[in-house]
Amino acid sequence: MDPSLREIITSAVTDARKGGLDPFAQRSAATAVLTAMMPNLDMATVQLIVDQLYPLICDLGSAAA
Repeated sequence: MDPSLREIITSAVTDARKGGLDPFAQRSAATAVLTAMMPNLDMATVQLIVDQLYPLICDLGSAAA
């Protein structure tokens, strides 16, 4: 089964955090991973998805900590 958009972005952000990256770099990592995993999406769509899901993922990460 293919991972959901949220799972893809969560994984990328989590890995970026573990690497000590700041929030800007975490978003960039999420954008890069999503672009690589879903090459049929244009950059504007990928950016929109990351912009919409990143705050939710951060809120979930803060609640889990």
